[in-house]
Amino acid sequence: MKEILQRWRAIDGTWLEMRRMRPSDAPKVKESLNRLSPDARRSRFFASIAEFSDDAVRRLVDVDPRNEYLLVVTRRDNGMEIPIAGGRFVQQNDGTDCTFSLLIGDPWQGQGIGRRLLKALMREASRRGLRRMCGQVLAGNRPMLALARSLRFAIVDSEQDAGVVEVQRQLAATAWQRWRAFLQSAWRR
Repeated sequence: MKEILQRWRAIDGTWLEMRRMRPSDAPKVKESLNRLSPDARRSRFFASIAEFSDDAVRRLVDVDPRNEYLLVVTRRDNGMEIPIAGGRFVQQNDGTDCTFSLLIGDPWQGQGIGRRLLKALMREASRRGLRRMCGQVLAGNRPMLALARSLRFAIVDSEQDAGVVEVQRQLAATAWQRWRAFLQSAWRR
């Protein structure tokens, strides 16, 4: 498996890398999560979280790869990887839909990292044959809503809470899925 999915320079010239999250990332992820502003924590977790415990972080980073896909964006500081952002999707029980979430560290917001993460999540979800992606967003999270709109997500009322909206989008079928559907329809004739 290729380790680095993308490598690019941030606006300030810092090299960033996107790769799949590993359970061994937990200690560094915990440090990064505990540095987030209260607003960033609330935007992602919809709650005020004073501190992230080892157990909470372990549940975030140790996932079942058959049903979840988890990415991390890191920067290097003195040879060490520092997580600055992450994204995930979780496949729903029906096998056709998934829910996603993103988290971008405060100093890195507004630099296109969320767009890169969300597009990578969409590509992998499509590759897995998922047909629809959705996510819950605080109604006041204008940057996330703007990102969703720019990637053609529809914004609808959420059943969760009056202060939360749902963003949802149909995913493009891969060439293999289109070919398979064509063959199945031709076979039935």
